[in-house]
Amino acid sequence: MGRSPMSCRLTVPTQLIGVVERIAYTNRETGYTVLRLQASDEREPVTVIGYFQVLSPGTRLRLNGFWTTHPTHGVQFKATHHECLQPATLAGIEKYLGSGLIKGIGPVTARRIVAHFKEATLHIIETDVRRLSEVPGIGDKRVALIARAWEAQRAVNDVMLFLHSHGVSTHYATKIYRQYGARAIQTIVENPYQLARDIYGIGFKTADTIATHLGFAPDAEARVRAACTHTLHEAAEQGHCFLPAAKLVTEVQALLGLSDASRVRAVASTLAAENELVARVVAESEPPETHYHLPYLFYAEQHIARLLRGLCVRPQTDLEGRANRWLETYVAYKQPLSDEQRQAVLAAASQRILVITGGPGCGKTTTLRAVVDLFRVLRLRVELAAPTGRAAQRLSEVAGVEARTLHRLLAYDPGRGRFTHDSDNPLDTDAVIVDEASMLDAPLTAALLKALPAHGRLLLVGDVDQLPSVGPGRVLADIIASGVIPVCRLTQVFRQAEGSLIIQNAHHIRAGQFPKLMQPDGKTTTDCYFVAAETPQDIHRRLVNIVARSLPKRFGYDPIDDIQVLTPMNRGELGAVALNQHLQATLNPPHPARPEVERLGRLFRVGDKVVQRVNNYTREVFNGDLGRIVSIDREEQILTVDYGGRLVNYDWAETNELAQAFALSVHKSQGSEYPAVVIVLHPQAFPVLSRNLLYTALTRAKGTAVFLGTARAIGLALRRREAEQRHTWLATALREAGV
Repeated sequence: MGRSPMSCRLTVPTQLIGVVERIAYTNRETGYTVLRLQASDEREPVTVIGYFQVLSPGTRLRLNGFWTTHPTHGVQFKATHHECLQPATLAGIEKYLGSGLIKGIGPVTARRIVAHFKEATLHIIETDVRRLSEVPGIGDKRVALIARAWEAQRAVNDVMLFLHSHGVSTHYATKIYRQYGARAIQTIVENPYQLARDIYGIGFKTADTIATHLGFAPDAEARVRAACTHTLHEAAEQGHCFLPAAKLVTEVQALLGLSDASRVRAVASTLAAENELVARVVAESEPPETHYHLPYLFYAEQHIARLLRGLCVRPQTDLEGRANRWLETYVAYKQPLSDEQRQAVLAAASQRILVITGGPGCGKTTTLRAVVDLFRVLRLRVELAAPTGRAAQRLSEVAGVEARTLHRLLAYDPGRGRFTHDSDNPLDTDAVIVDEASMLDAPLTAALLKALPAHGRLLLVGDVDQLPSVGPGRVLADIIASGVIPVCRLTQVFRQAEGSLIIQNAHHIRAGQFPKLMQPDGKTTTDCYFVAAETPQDIHRRLVNIVARSLPKRFGYDPIDDIQVLTPMNRGELGAVALNQHLQATLNPPHPARPEVERLGRLFRVGDKVVQRVNNYTREVFNGDLGRIVSIDREEQILTVDYGGRLVNYDWAETNELAQAFALSVHKSQGSEYPAVVIVLHPQAFPVLSRNLLYTALTRAKGTAVFLGTARAIGLALRRREAEQRHTWLATALREAGV
């Protein structure tokens, strides 16, 4: 049963029995796994590839499959079938128990248990777990914790077996069990598509695979209904607030492999009749066109339009005289302002809704600070907010007044699933100033406007040429495009900013002009460089040198805290995932003093820079928040992240909310500034390259920016204003609201 690499062939079936040493890679959607197995008849661990349910180091496996030879990775065993076996040795039992399988049992506790019960360990845990109290150092509370965890693990195993039998990944078994409890399997059988709605990380395709195994017909109404809502949710993740009927039907047909478009149209109409979707007929088009919205997005844009127009029709002019007199003194003795800035400050005093927009170096921050000072003099209570934690922190620093994230300002209540401040409980303030307003999505903007008091005013400050929000909508751009909301544009670049190549290039890019590319020569010092690299392999090599050596040596930057790598994509060999693996190995390599854990194919290590991937209102951490892993407790199965001095704990099953952040997508960097950024650009990213992506990436840099890649990729980005125009109707709704 041993291998003979030179003679083995794919057609020769083989069986292996061994113990999992480590998991090298797992695709959390498909279950495809690469692992290292210490086989019973092999001297060295062997590489195994295949599709597995959740595995932990120490698991004993019986594998059926074939030996293959990969052109890059060499000899591998391709498993076609596997069976989990009880560990055969005391060392195997100890590793199995201490691998994180059971909450409350880590490596130290596992060693004690196995030393006490020997070969009977697993039998005792299975049949009489209370006997663990006989082990020195394990008290009644720990025994109770282990007993609950073991029982839950057995239930989770049942869910795993069910998922595995239906050909889907088992990684989400724990979350499914937590969501549905004892009814987990019954719920899945009754409506597998419920998984896609309720479990973060499980998509339509996974649910559809189960449904197919359960016998759902290709055109079953439940399947088509789920596909319609899934397609609109997918569109929302791409920033759209609706889809035209023709596009929705085409995408659902492609997703389901259906040739009958009428079936999809009929189901979409039924969903609209049941208020599961909103169908909006656009009479102006010829012929009239129907747009399908998810209800929460339709009403979000509708509320924004109505509430903003309400602010427009009641301007306050009684403060203009006082503001004028104050401004003369302010300009003379504290801060000179351009004519554009003066007009913006006066407009903030006279208008209840105002947008201030402009590019880098045009004085948005100075204008905002002047407005804050004016509101204080006018005795207006003011709240400062921004969409992200980093943007709020920076706003606090420049304005000299505490700023909060919008989520904290509106006080989200996880128990009720809504914000505490709304139309029934408005904010106790006279004015709200929001910075980085280009990041505002439709639902958050609607929530903010609902919470504004009846007499309140709103000032939005942002750069409309940056990427739109990660969430659905293009609120700032639509407000400006509507032509019905007062807007002050700052266009003058100030002298102190003119010497910055970052700012010069930002304005070149915004105008569609090629930036000035300064290649480092060891002599000339500037704040914006271009390092040419033609191939992905060359980019990987040069990236490590720039981040780990060149920038720290020349400018004194800390490679992890001060330098942020940005890339247009998440996937691919130059995407954030691949770059993070590369940078983690260089900037935070394995070390005995840095515990690590592998979850869902991601290796987390103490010292890693990580990013929160989704909004978590319970923990008060939000999409895009950056932190550092400060501890990993294998006994309690807890990973702890430090977010700027605030420690947040993650259970093992919740670590899919995190990703490494040595490299980030440009979208994830919105609202943040870093001392130095390295921007990876290559034609591979063509589908997402655009002018405002390039502009957004460059303007994240406070001190130094480095373009790394090809000039051709920069040219490709400049040719496209946006990678894809978003489907929104806020601009139209704003115009119609005043009719």
